[in-house]
Amino acid sequence: MKNQAKSLAKKLTRTTGLQLILVAGSLSILGFSVGRNNVIEQKESHRAHLPVIQVSERLSSKISFPTIINQLNEEAIAADPALLKDFDKLSKRFWRQLRSFPVDYINYGSEDGSFLGIEKGEDGSFFHNEDSSRLGRGKMFVYSMTSTGERLQQEDVIPGMSTNHQEAWYVDTVKAGKPTWSRIYAWEDQPETFSISYNAPIFNQEAKLIGVVGVDMIIDKLSNWLQEVWKDRSGLALIIEKNGSIVASSNPEIVLVRSEKSVQRANIKELESPIAKSLSKQYLSQTDGKYLVNQNSFGQELVQISNLDSQHFFLRATPWGREFGLDWFLVTGTSADQEVSVAERNLIMMIFISVAALLMALAINRRLINALLTPLSALTSASQSTEHQIKDIAKQPEVLNFNCELEKAGTKEFSDLHQAITAMVKAFNNLTQSLREKEKQIIELFQDKQQKDEQALSLMSKKLKTSLEAGSISIAHEINQPLSILKLTSQTLINTLNDTSKIHNFSDLKHQLSTINSQSERIALITNKVRALLRNTQTELSELDLKQVIESSLRYINSNNPDIYGWINSQQVHSIADSSAMINGDAVQLQIALINILKNSIESLRDSNNPDPLILIRMKDNENFWIIEIEDNGGGLLPEINEELLMETSKPDGTGLGLFIVRTAMESHKGQLSLSKGSIGGLLARLSLPKNL
Repeated sequence: MKNQAKSLAKKLTRTTGLQLILVAGSLSILGFSVGRNNVIEQKESHRAHLPVIQVSERLSSKISFPTIINQLNEEAIAADPALLKDFDKLSKRFWRQLRSFPVDYINYGSEDGSFLGIEKGEDGSFFHNEDSSRLGRGKMFVYSMTSTGERLQQEDVIPGMSTNHQEAWYVDTVKAGKPTWSRIYAWEDQPETFSISYNAPIFNQEAKLIGVVGVDMIIDKLSNWLQEVWKDRSGLALIIEKNGSIVASSNPEIVLVRSEKSVQRANIKELESPIAKSLSKQYLSQTDGKYLVNQNSFGQELVQISNLDSQHFFLRATPWGREFGLDWFLVTGTSADQEVSVAERNLIMMIFISVAALLMALAINRRLINALLTPLSALTSASQSTEHQIKDIAKQPEVLNFNCELEKAGTKEFSDLHQAITAMVKAFNNLTQSLREKEKQIIELFQDKQQKDEQALSLMSKKLKTSLEAGSISIAHEINQPLSILKLTSQTLINTLNDTSKIHNFSDLKHQLSTINSQSERIALITNKVRALLRNTQTELSELDLKQVIESSLRYINSNNPDIYGWINSQQVHSIADSSAMINGDAVQLQIALINILKNSIESLRDSNNPDPLILIRMKDNENFWIIEIEDNGGGLLPEINEELLMETSKPDGTGLGLFIVRTAMESHKGQLSLSKGSIGGLLARLSLPKNL
């Protein structure tokens, strides 16, 4: 068996080494793949973020032109108010500005409903649009313009114009009362055209509104501009409002939704583009039934879009335009380099390889555990069988047997353990044989010792009997004294009642009855104290609230001593929260102890005839103990009474059991009783009880 056994250390070294190679190797390769993947993603992230910055900067530049034009026109009108009455002169000014700035439309609307607008066409031509009293209100007259900005021939007349301005460029500006951007709106004369305009209200010297001047940016042309900026990049760039409505797109065809009857602006959540769907899912959330941009999800995300051959895209959303008074958002989906997709696939592959390596390591570990547990189970079973032989007293064998069958291919260490246990059982059998021989000697010695113990026990029993007899004589003496007085007083009463001539002396009769009553109470007191003393010998501990014990003791004292109303001050105890002073104790013992101390204080106050009797009851939290303090301003503790003489009494009719009962209760609770002179002249009794720790 020894020749075939292998070393457990070698077996553990081989298996754990193989596990370490599998786990550490796979995790190292996985860590390298994760790090390389992060580097590639960061590089692509910076590359994808660059066009977003460029679009944002160029859009800021483009949006600034309407504010510059409006500021110039405001200053010109302030310098020459008559300019607003000369539409030809104003038209030429607008024409020059359209030639100089990349905007689409400049217009003016007066307070009476008149309108003048200069429009830049797709081919670079310009049109003069006018609805005024000189041409006829209610119609929009459209003129082409010469190369010098003069009005040329009439191209069209659009009837049905409103008598006052109802479009957003005018209404929003008047409502704001200051230069502002309007909502995106459709033109009254061209409903298929949507634009946003920056406008400024014009006031006369009396601060009365006389009109609004503004600059329009047409949505289609803004999308053409964004397409031109984005042209060298793949993916999609969108400018959207908070509700997802599209302001501009790098793909102008998706900005407007056209039908036979109307033209509507598109919303990002309605687009069919896979990139747009991913952007909508990432950055729009539903609140109260409405879709709104969720700024908490802003940032850059790398996603894989299955509809685009599982290509990876960087999605990004950033707020834009708030410095201009616009609540827009720039959302982009930029395609990642092919290297990112390859890195992602490699990372997934390495994750699978690492998981497979971990599972293989677990399988090897499981096999090793079985190889260790099988011989251990056999040894345990054999050891339990031997243990049952030892425990079975009725059938205890003379010699213990240890039988264990180990596999031949087992390890050397288990074989050595088997031999060690066998040797131990053999040594045990030798030991038991030796013990049996010595058992007889022990029995003989025990019998001799038992005889001596029985003699000592008999002597102790006699002493205990003597002590009990002395105690019974003492208690009988205590009880016989008031009983004798009761007997003598009762006989006197009988004689008095027999002698009818003395019945009229009611004061004497009353005095004798009082004597009987007081001596009866004394007997009851002695009986209760003896019962309490016996009760203290059996302590039943349970969890209790110390505050409730004090309050129940006070109720007993107050109900049995109606003449002490106002003597006891326990406000500090009542202020303590219920269940905050929990201990393990016997409520009855503690109540008896408290009542005995309170009775001593009351009797001391009565004997001292103090005109302002006072008993203070306090409860203090002192680390591991709760301390109950009972202090009075009575006669105090006599010098000759100390903790060693608690069974003695200083009262003419006392039993000496009261303070002894209190100390016994404290000892049964592992507490302490201390008596000292109080700060108000009387006795201070301090009861220390351990907390529930």
